[in-house]
Amino acid sequence: MTKDKIMLPGDQVSTSEELLPGEGTFEEDGIIRATRVGTYYVDERHRQAIIKPLSSIPVELKRGDIVLAQVNSVRSNMIIAQVIHVIGKDRPISGDTNGTLRVSEISNAYVKDPTTEYAPGDIIRAKITQVSPSVQLATKDRDLGSIKSVCTKCRYPLYKKDNYLKCDNCGNKERRRTAEDYGEYDIKKF
Repeated sequence: MTKDKIMLPGDQVSTSEELLPGEGTFEEDGIIRATRVGTYYVDERHRQAIIKPLSSIPVELKRGDIVLAQVNSVRSNMIIAQVIHVIGKDRPISGDTNGTLRVSEISNAYVKDPTTEYAPGDIIRAKITQVSPSVQLATKDRDLGSIKSVCTKCRYPLYKKDNYLKCDNCGNKERRRTAEDYGEYDIKKF
């Protein structure tokens, strides 16, 4: 089998006597076959047959990923947020994107009520602490927290003023757990 040949799912790429199945391949009755459309490649170091995808594949969430998420609801003991982007990746996310941020994972300090820290519509930067059976988030680090918030009264963007956030439209002052670069992150770049 020549390298750089385009393979289709099910095509034979090698045998288990020659190589081990690697990414994009599987073994069936001693035959290594492709699982996706891509180019055949041999990882000489690990002696694996690999099929590199022709197109980029969707991002799968992993423990330790830093993500952007939009707060959907705030409850008495948790926050529900939809993961919208994995920082450092330019592809859409595959799989479950609903995440839970438990009250104990919001801050290193004691948090009695999550409504004092986040509100629906906030865009937060969080770390994934668990993927299965459900996506769990944390915002304890200084660089994690809200990076964009809107006023709970008029939905106008809030800007940081001293230790609180202020609305230029209605004058409302609110508190949030903000990332240290609140208001500076270019949300349009993802």
